[in-house]
Amino acid sequence: MASGRSKRPATLIGVTPEERTQRLEASVQRLLQEIERLPADVLYREPRPGEWPVMSTLAHVSELLPYWAHQAERIARSPGVAFGRTHDDPERVGAIDQHGHDSIGAIVPRIRASLADCLGTLRSLPPEAWATNGQHPSRGAMSVEQVVDRFLVDHIEEHAAQISATLSAVSPAPPAR
Repeated sequence: MASGRSKRPATLIGVTPEERTQRLEASVQRLLQEIERLPADVLYREPRPGEWPVMSTLAHVSELLPYWAHQAERIARSPGVAFGRTHDDPERVGAIDQHGHDSIGAIVPRIRASLADCLGTLRSLPPEAWATNGQHPSRGAMSVEQVVDRFLVDHIEEHAAQISATLSAVSPAPPAR
């Protein structure tokens, strides 16, 4: 999934912190609406060898929401702080290992709780904190605004598109008429 991502910090120009959080919330809600009606068998199939099944992606989503919100909060409280992680981070991989076989009935409440934590954290940040910079190990200086845009808003939208593509790849074709 990471291969097509830009290393340049993304920023939504002229967007308020509340508009960012609303966009994030709407993206997660759309994702949940799409997955809640899926048959269980498609949740665990790899679309192609080595690619994440839908449930692995959902396990990652449930972990990334509070992780990146708390990283943004950390930057806001400690300007210049080092933040972030690599793709093989134990927490990131552990969430997929631990919850990649959950049922829809288990993962949906987990994502809803993660979203509530994330939104509460972001909404607690004062407006001036969104311009505060931290240091990402590979992307360099990034503001709270850029962290939220790239690692939350864009990231969730990418995973929603990934799930849609996976569902297309693993769902049976409708019968011909």
